[in-house]
Amino acid sequence: MDSEEILIEFAAKSGDRAHGESIKSINSAKVRDNIHKIASFVQQIAAENSQSHDNGLSLDEIEIAVKLTEAGEVVLLGDGQGGGSMTLRFRRAAQTAIARNVVETVPPAVTSPTGLDYTKLKGLLSNAKWQEANQETWNLMCQAAHKNTGSVLSAEDIKQISCDDLQLINSLWQQYSQGRYGFSSQNQVYMSSILG
Repeated sequence: MDSEEILIEFAAKSGDRAHGESIKSINSAKVRDNIHKIASFVQQIAAENSQSHDNGLSLDEIEIAVKLTEAGEVVLLGDGQGGGSMTLRFRRAAQTAIARNVVETVPPAVTSPTGLDYTKLKGLLSNAKWQEANQETWNLMCQAAHKNTGSVLSAEDIKQISCDDLQLINSLWQQYSQGRYGFSSQNQVYMSSILG
């Protein structure tokens, strides 16, 4: 045998299984080449998508669901209608590069006129830890509304939050996200989607 082969059991009728016909030998180099071709194709599509939209995204992970034919061909699974054969996960390249080069520092204390401490939120935002900062923002809003951390806030609860606290949260998010996040930025996105 000149090349490695792998044995694969294919879904077969019960009669085929009894005669050993459901197990086939496939050239592993052929399978590897076919998988490589599909992966290269997916990466090419992802690269073209990122460049054409100039959105700063780079491909982070590819998940491909495939099946092998008896001839060693690799076929993408899915229904052809967007039903689950391929998942592409992207990340913002600039944020990742910034995150690697940032030395985490403890910012000076930030306290609102109502006495809430925003130092942790400022630290998370300054280090571009958006998800953690989002959770800390929610925790602070619960505290400002005099609710337990992690509570669900009603419209009436939110009305109880001091304007000073809301303005401080908004300004921190605006400052550290270069204007992309914060209540005022999100309101602009919301209003533009409603008004067209």
